[in-house]
Amino acid sequence: MDYRLAAARRLMTVDAENPRARSIVSDQRPVFRFPDLTGADPALQGLAAAAGNRIGRLEVEAAPSRFLPLATAWPCAPAEGAPDTRRFVTAGHVLEVFLAERSLLSAADLSHRLMRNGRVVMPDGRILDIARWICAAPLDVAIFDVIPDGRPCPGFVPDIRGLPSTDVRVAPLGYPLQAGVRLFGPDQPGYVGRLFCGKGGIRPGSRRGYFLHDASTLPGYSGAPVFDLGTGRVLGVHVWGVAEAQDWNDAVWLSTLLRIPWLAAILAGQSDAAKPDAPTLPWMGGAPPEAAESLNPYLSSPGPEAGILRDRPDARDRLYQPGFAMPQERILPAPGMVVGDQLDEGSCAGFAVAAAVEHQLARREGYVPPTPAGSFTASVRMLDRMARRHDEWLDDDQDGTSLRAVIKGFYHNGACSSALCGYRPRQPDFFLTRRIAQDARQLTLGNYARIAHSVNDMRLAVQEAGAVLVTARVHPGWRAPPGGVIAYDPLSPAAGDALHAFVVDGYTDQGFVIQNSRGPGWGGFADLPGHALWSFEDWNDNCLDAWVIRLAPRSEPAFAVSVRSEADLATPRRIGLLGHMLHAERGGLVEDGTLGLGARGVAETAAYLAGDAARGRYDRLVLLFHEPLLDAEQIARLALPLTARLKARRAYPFHVVYGLDEMLACRLRLAHDIAEAASRYLREGDSRDVALKRLLGPSIRAQVEGYRRGARLAARGTLRDALSVLPLFAGPAADQPGLPLAMVSVGLGAVSALALAEAAPEFRGLPHLAIAAPLPVRRARAWTLAEAARDETDLPGWRGSWGDLVAVAHGRSIRSRRGAVAATVQELLARPDCASRILAELG
Repeated sequence: MDYRLAAARRLMTVDAENPRARSIVSDQRPVFRFPDLTGADPALQGLAAAAGNRIGRLEVEAAPSRFLPLATAWPCAPAEGAPDTRRFVTAGHVLEVFLAERSLLSAADLSHRLMRNGRVVMPDGRILDIARWICAAPLDVAIFDVIPDGRPCPGFVPDIRGLPSTDVRVAPLGYPLQAGVRLFGPDQPGYVGRLFCGKGGIRPGSRRGYFLHDASTLPGYSGAPVFDLGTGRVLGVHVWGVAEAQDWNDAVWLSTLLRIPWLAAILAGQSDAAKPDAPTLPWMGGAPPEAAESLNPYLSSPGPEAGILRDRPDARDRLYQPGFAMPQERILPAPGMVVGDQLDEGSCAGFAVAAAVEHQLARREGYVPPTPAGSFTASVRMLDRMARRHDEWLDDDQDGTSLRAVIKGFYHNGACSSALCGYRPRQPDFFLTRRIAQDARQLTLGNYARIAHSVNDMRLAVQEAGAVLVTARVHPGWRAPPGGVIAYDPLSPAAGDALHAFVVDGYTDQGFVIQNSRGPGWGGFADLPGHALWSFEDWNDNCLDAWVIRLAPRSEPAFAVSVRSEADLATPRRIGLLGHMLHAERGGLVEDGTLGLGARGVAETAAYLAGDAARGRYDRLVLLFHEPLLDAEQIARLALPLTARLKARRAYPFHVVYGLDEMLACRLRLAHDIAEAASRYLREGDSRDVALKRLLGPSIRAQVEGYRRGARLAARGTLRDALSVLPLFAGPAADQPGLPLAMVSVGLGAVSALALAEAAPEFRGLPHLAIAAPLPVRRARAWTLAEAARDETDLPGWRGSWGDLVAVAHGRSIRSRRGAVAATVQELLARPDCASRILAELG
């Protein structure tokens, strides 16, 4: 694939206007708005002229007479010259929205399913209402009929040849639905709902039933026909595209569908029903009618009270200690507080934290309720998505997280405003941009503590903080509490298996007053919308976790100071590393981890560095490849102050972490073997080290060789794909000097640095400083540690660091007489003068 093209398109999809990116996209994979195809080659112009007027925009009725664009659809005909058709084809995953019932679709037949109204809008404005849905194909395709309007509607003939040669040029024609992405040109701000076409190639070795193409696409192209530019026939149905990974898009082969007899008969207009009990992909219906970017066929859909997990025991939890303020006998929430509605998504923990934040903001002088009405000041979506980056116990089959995880995510990242990142149910996609991160600095968490299972502690916490966060079992009494009182009989308690998160923001002599996230129509206790009375008996039997939080005072200078000082915390806040780090493993990028933000984050960093502001602040870009034998917390603790110190010296650092998970197994194995060997050679002095070298050498060499192979594979794919955007746009160009690049590696990080330089010409020949490298590093300046500084800091039982152990196994040393006086690389990187030394060594 062309990494320049992938990098350019990724830069454009983070809404970064860059002339070089636009030039690359326009030159290699241009797109054109129909019917104006000025500049397109004759084949594409001819195809668009013949096919453009027959491709429609699929819309769903969200409310009476209100239709929303969703995807692309097109008519299918059995043969050239066939009579007009009523049969249309689109992507199967649109059924998540069109299925009106919240139920699972596992059979292909749609004739008896309750469907939302829909229509197809053609480029000339004519509207074709959907008459009926016929079937969902075994692959990601759905078929329906429209009501004829008396005008011609000729269909497209599917290509039945099967897999063509890989030099075939293809062209998808579809309707973009994502506003704000300027991929199609700065002079076209309002292209949503307009037909566009482009061209690309087919990837060799495509999966059975699917093929991959690299034409430029955007959300809304789902269901678009993918044409063979040579024959003008439809090869497939576009179903998935992404500007991540290898930048390829998925399409379903129509020839595969035509090999299924009952499906071929439907596409030919010879049948109106699927084969009884024919299987299909399992679509979950009942999604709200929103834009196509909300659709994800892999979303689970448990009920809204299934979106929370109980917090696991953790010895690090701080316990709330009540103060000595005079207790109040009764507290009722102030009227007019914002009440959220999570609808059918398991995001109750995010809503609970947002509500608790709102209660504390309301106590501040000059508080102004957020707009629009019904939204919190803090972004529920950001709270919810950041939680999943900090939830060590997140279950893959749960549409939710835990209260502790939401609190930790809030602590590490802050929360931006809802105006900047609003809540739209079942649209969980969230990207932590620089703008969002900067806004989130205005609303950060100062402190939090767990509350013991004590009525008095709960009441005093409500009095002190305004609200308490709770996870509890809920039961049928919660569904529609009459008069806002949750019915509960402690002598005959109702079954309560589902868990739910909410806030306690008051109390009476009968129980706690709770604020739910089921909208203002729920509850109504004491004429308070969204509130109910939760009896003390119910609380005692069903409350599982309770937390109190305290916001930090708002201060941008204080935030800047805290980023520099928090490296000493047990768990340093990661927001200071935004735009400065990438984490990858052999299987790909870690897109939602606590280190780094994936390929989109790198693209946004490149866009920032390409701008005038960054070029005025920084003189160079430094790539730092970290030691994979450290853990994520150690790397974050080292990277935070090092980032601030390098930036103060006009160097923009970008940290690369590869293989932490892979080397974790190595660390655990070696630590066990060292402890065992140390006990055997406890009194042997230096002979113990000799024995350890002999015993552990073979396994260390095998582990490192496996790591080296993985790094080479990643450098040719994952790492190069993600990082190539940096030299392409932040580096020098014909019309601007750019930022010079340099590489710094720490320990085994030299392996991934060398692999990237070998695989990617754009990183070859860069200045390279290798700190404590345990393996030979060609064409790099070595910075060693002092021999006299060895101790057992890293590995009790071994006189030396992890790097020493790996180096000895390979007959080398990371130390010398003139090396830096430091026992470990951690000690070296933590020094205040390390940043200036690194830049001096690089020259």
